[in-house]
Amino acid sequence: MSDITNVNLLYLRKARGIAPLSRYAVQDDGSVVASVPDEMEVRTFHVARYDPQGRSRTIETYNVETLRRTEIGASGQSYLGTTDDDLYLFRDARKSRFLPDRRASYTDVALNASGQRFATAFCDMLASGHALALGDSSGRLYWTKDIPFAVARVAVDREAQFIAVAGEEGEIVLLDSARNTLLRHRAEVPLHAVATIGPTRTAFAGGGGVGMVDGDGKLLWFAEVVGDPLEIALDESGHTVAVLVRLDDTSGRLVFLSADGLPTWDIDFDEARPTGLSLSASGRFAGVTLRDGTLSVYEIYFGERVAAADAEQILSEARTAQDAGNFAAAVDLLRARLAAVPSDTRACEALGEALTGVRERGLAAATHAEAVGDFREADLRLAELAAHLPFDAKITELRGSLHTRWDAAARAAGEAAIAAGDGPAAERHYLEAIEADPLDASARVLLADARHAAAEGAL
Repeated sequence: MSDITNVNLLYLRKARGIAPLSRYAVQDDGSVVASVPDEMEVRTFHVARYDPQGRSRTIETYNVETLRRTEIGASGQSYLGTTDDDLYLFRDARKSRFLPDRRASYTDVALNASGQRFATAFCDMLASGHALALGDSSGRLYWTKDIPFAVARVAVDREAQFIAVAGEEGEIVLLDSARNTLLRHRAEVPLHAVATIGPTRTAFAGGGGVGMVDGDGKLLWFAEVVGDPLEIALDESGHTVAVLVRLDDTSGRLVFLSADGLPTWDIDFDEARPTGLSLSASGRFAGVTLRDGTLSVYEIYFGERVAAADAEQILSEARTAQDAGNFAAAVDLLRARLAAVPSDTRACEALGEALTGVRERGLAAATHAEAVGDFREADLRLAELAAHLPFDAKITELRGSLHTRWDAAARAAGEAAIAAGDGPAAERHYLEAIEADPLDASARVLLADARHAAAEGAL
């Protein structure tokens, strides 16, 4: 939305063996979710959340063989990882395999921000046939699609409505969640990274540079960068681009570019090679992991382009974002405009329309999540709405009633697990009931009883 004027280190932490950051690991408050190996037990890993002050707490613990790639949703409750020939799904401390009956070699995987849907590229064991699949965290397969080229990377937008596929020979294809092909482009160079916000903007990195493609598959710009690109990230509006490059075996660089492809800021890493990159939805925070176990989170400061820009230009950008389904990006842009130019009544009216779109989409997503039994995802959607509409009493009321139903459902599931003699499952459900209502003392009593029964059964 604006030009970067400064980038400050928010915090730096060391965690030996930390996995490369997931694409959507960094949140708009500066918090981060990451996978960290246990210091004592082999094949044991923790999903940790680092708060905006850099303090960490463990959300989940899981056991698995060494993973080539790990992707974690914003809540930290849903995550996945790949080996050469397996894709493991983790949800509420349960592990399963995706497509367990199919022998395949997994090339790449991309999880959306909520952790509910993912896209993965794979090939047969002889690497002669390549395909793309869309699935969800429960293990459901929505579809597969044959890809007529060797896939290097895949990416999904934050809601997994669009899937970008980058080929080893420079091919770029954008699909929607119904498997329709929306655009094609050929970069003529091997590609190493790809990112998308949907049809309006798809970014790629490879061949010593970074490029941006529009909805017609036309190249908007290409910017050369020094080094070999490893990862690329976009904010939800597509106006801030971040690319992570390797300079040599022991160093790298983080480069920020504007919406027009102009370099605006860079940060060098002189003592360790970078491994992972994440950019928050608003573009205000960026996170980088290094091979030596360093996690660095940066806060990004923007100038006042929105103040100097023509009002019609800002409104046009907001309309484009809304037409692409990015209501949140339109809201951020219009709020920035009003903060810079408080007298802009047209921007105020447009903001009201964009917030209506955010509200309708968020409520629909929350309703759907609860309908399929995913209370945590429903709560996350309502929390996002509350952040956009803090004075909307109806959202506060809906979130309160959701927590009541969530608590009741989790307790009922715990009681059913006790009746079935499944103590560990009962414990998980009672912990979920406490998450839904921390003041539910009876759930805490039931949890203690379940743990006591499990301890007696182990004797």
